Amino acid sequence: MSAQVITVASLKGGSGKSTLASCLAVYWRMRGWRVLLVDADPQHSVLRLAAREQALGGLPVIARADRDMWKAVKEQAGDYDLIVVDTPGFDSEITAAGLAVADLVLIPVKPSPLDVDRMTDTVGLLMAGVQGWAPTFRCVLTQTTRGSVIARHIRAELEEAGFPLLRQELQNRVSYAEAALYGATPTLTQPDGAAAQDVQELAGEVEALLATRKVRSA
Repeated sequence: MSAQVITVASLKGGSGKSTLASCLAVYWRMRGWRVLLVDADPQHSVLRLAAREQALGGLPVIARADRDMWKAVKEQAGDYDLIVVDTPGFDSEITAAGLAVADLVLIPVKPSPLDVDRMTDTVGLLMAGVQGWAPTFRCVLTQTTRGSVIARHIRAELEEAGFPLLRQELQNRVSYAEAALYGATPTLTQPDGAAAQDVQELAGEVEALLATRKVRSA
């Protein structure tokens, strides 16, 4: 495989998986990278987003919500630099397949105790499925309010427990929903705005992680 695979996974719905996956994929496409977004969620939130007016800036999107989705990833890998996989918000064979094919797993976490509990379940599923390959994973705080006590508390709690987090958060900004109305992300609609800056900073951290990883063999 030539492409590096980033799987966005959480066993809890509403964590911001599809937003995170689409925002990163669009950002990298706008940077000139060859990027494929795989919608492996049976709800097909990303696919519906791509069907709207701006079509995620022309980002290639395929839907493959079955346990053999990893085959589609391998088949496409030679044509792309990055493949981003959006998985279901529940424990399933599809989620396990998405984790198994990943070079890097991003786990979005809203700043709430329930979301933290499900995040630990996601990490458990990731570790249980490792068979000779240990993908790097990072937690990403999403839908946070700048300076909020709960966000600081959750970050401190996760760090104390040894869970690796990205420094950048995706803050709770209306520009994500506004962009989605047109099938876009803030990188497309407000490239100089605060949300687009959040995405850029987050993408930079991810790129640094990928630079230290070896691409798995086919």
